[in-house]
Amino acid sequence: MAERRRADGERTRERVLEAALPLFAEHGYAGTSIRRIAQAADVNVATLAYHFTDKEGLYSEVVQRLHSDLAASWPTDLEGSAPREMVDRLVQTAWEFCLEHRVHIRLLMRHVLDRGAHPEVVVERWAGRLIDKADVVIGLFRPEWSAMQRRWLVLSVQHLLVRYVLEDATQLASMLGVAVEEVEGAVPRLVADLLARELGLEVAGG
Repeated sequence: MAERRRADGERTRERVLEAALPLFAEHGYAGTSIRRIAQAADVNVATLAYHFTDKEGLYSEVVQRLHSDLAASWPTDLEGSAPREMVDRLVQTAWEFCLEHRVHIRLLMRHVLDRGAHPEVVVERWAGRLIDKADVVIGLFRPEWSAMQRRWLVLSVQHLLVRYVLEDATQLASMLGVAVEEVEGAVPRLVADLLARELGLEVAGG
């Protein structure tokens, strides 16, 4: 019986998180009420408060989910890969992550626009660790670069992928000169080529 209650509780938590994400992304923190989230998740406000205490607690959980998923998706079998293959794998993994978490990314961009900075919980718990991991990879190719140079490149690639995943596919296809159905394959190739050039690696097809 206790196990069943725990399982029911976990399902309820997930349902609330899934309902809250698009609402926060569309309306922002201030524009999304606890009552509205409860209605969307088909639970009462008391149940929501039991699992997340308050709106700030729920919002924090929603935001953190993106970065915990990102940490879990980081490739762990890069050792021994050829330099260009490693770059391609990292960019492709990051791009697929962005595609799968479009709404989460829109939420973070909304937060930055509304508050002028990323959520503190992201900066404190996740962002630095992930940048450190990427910094180590860039250091394999350019050990002579300063930490600032390596991190600038990491952040530049990150911002490119985030910007492209939020772009309207038709407009992006027009700007890239490709068919709409080719956009999702073209973007990681172009970004990987850009990263390879910056690192002094051979560029595909050139």
